[in-house]
Amino acid sequence: MSIAPLVTIAIPAYNAQRFLPKGLDSVRNQTYQNIEILIADDGSSDSTASICEDLAKKDSRIRVLHLSHQGVGPTRNSLIENAHGDFFYFCDIDDHIDPHLVEENVNSLEKNNLDVPFFELTVENHTIGLSDSVSLKSHIMISNDQFKEFYCNELSVSPYGCGHMPTKFFRMSFLRPLYINGIKFEHIPMHEDKLFNLAIFKHITHTCSVPLTLYHYVIYPKGNTTTSYRPNDINYSVKLYQQRIKLYSEWIMDNNKVLNAYQEQLLIAISYSIMKYEFYSQSNMTFSQNLKTISHALNLPEVRDCVSHCHIQLCDYPNSIFSKLIDRSF
Repeated sequence: MSIAPLVTIAIPAYNAQRFLPKGLDSVRNQTYQNIEILIADDGSSDSTASICEDLAKKDSRIRVLHLSHQGVGPTRNSLIENAHGDFFYFCDIDDHIDPHLVEENVNSLEKNNLDVPFFELTVENHTIGLSDSVSLKSHIMISNDQFKEFYCNELSVSPYGCGHMPTKFFRMSFLRPLYINGIKFEHIPMHEDKLFNLAIFKHITHTCSVPLTLYHYVIYPKGNTTTSYRPNDINYSVKLYQQRIKLYSEWIMDNNKVLNAYQEQLLIAISYSIMKYEFYSQSNMTFSQNLKTISHALNLPEVRDCVSHCHIQLCDYPNSIFSKLIDRSF
C-alpha cells in the first residue's frame, strides 16, 4: 500500500494570539490526515509563540518556526524553505478552511497530474456585515495559453480570486524550482501575495479550477492586514498595478475587460486607502499631511490614466477630502 503524500500547511503568524487556538481548528480537523502544520511566528510581541508551542506539544503534526520580526513576505519565504511536504498550501490564521480542502486538492493533483489547482472562496466582511463569494467554472488546463485564457476570462476580473494565496494548492516539485530561481515574496507589508502570483502565472502549464468553496476569507473591523493602517499603502497598490500591466504586455493580451478590471481594482484600492487616511484613529498624520499624501496619489500618472479611462464611482462621500481633491485634480 502506497504512502499518502505529505502536505505542508504553512501559516504565517504575527501577534495572532487573538485568533489562537481557534484559528487552527479547521486546519487540524482536515479529513486528509498526512499533513504537517508549519507555523512561522514572525517575532510576535504577544503570546503567539507560547500558544503555538503548547499546541505543538498536543499535536505532533505541528512544527513551529521562531523568526526575528521580518515581515510577511520573508516569513512566507521561510515557510517554503522549511517545508517537508510533497504538496504545499498557505493558510492565514485569521481565516478558516473547509475540512475537505486538502483531500479535494490532493485528489485533483494526483488524478490529473497537475501543479497548482485554483478553487473558490467566500468572503465574510465583519466590518460592514456583508458576505461575498468567488465562483469558478470547472476547467482542466495543460498549457500556459489555456491558463492565460482562464486568467483573462475569470481570474483577472475577480476582486478576490486572483491574489489570495489560500485559493491555490501547490505541487512542491513545481513551486520549489521557481523559488530557487528567484521567484520569492517581496519584503513589503501588503500585496506580496498578488505580486508573487503574477510572477508564477507565466510558468503555469498544468492546472485546473475546482468549483468548490473551500476557503473562508474573513475581514475583521480591525486586527488583520486588510483593515490595518499603513501610511504608504497607495504606493504598494500602484506597484501592483504596474506589475499587472507588465504581465498584460508580456502575455500580449488584447482584452479591454482585463485592462478595465486592473484600472478598477487600482482605483478601489486607492479609494479605500484614502478613507483610512481620513478616518483611521491610529494615524499619526496631521490633516495637512493627509491632504498632501492624497493629492500626491491622485496625481500619479497611473492613477490619472485610470481615472481618465475607467468609469467607476470612486467615492460615495461628497464631503470627503477625496471627493474635493478629485474635483480639484481633474
